[in-house]
Amino acid sequence: MLAKLSKTVVGAGWGILGYQIYTDSLVCIQCEDHHHLTQWGVIPLLAIDVWEHSYYLKYKNKRGEYVNKIMNIINWDDVSRRLEAALKLVK
Repeated sequence: MLAKLSKTVVGAGWGILGYQIYTDSLVCIQCEDHHHLTQWGVIPLLAIDVWEHSYYLKYKNKRGEYVNKIMNIINWDDVSRRLEAALKLVK
């Protein structure tokens, strides 16, 4: 889900995996452009930068290929630690 959302961000922005406080669940969201970063009640755990500056030199216009490679190198243990820290903040 996170990869799909990241690949389909319109223009520039981020795909974000976050912890939704109000529903006590993980959510995947798109943040397009730098003006729309506020998602009420979501603590970001992992963000995938899909602004062209992050991938253009190596991947040109192949955002999907870039996101696939990123998904293969994410340190999920670190993401898990971030979730544990977020849970301690809200409970």
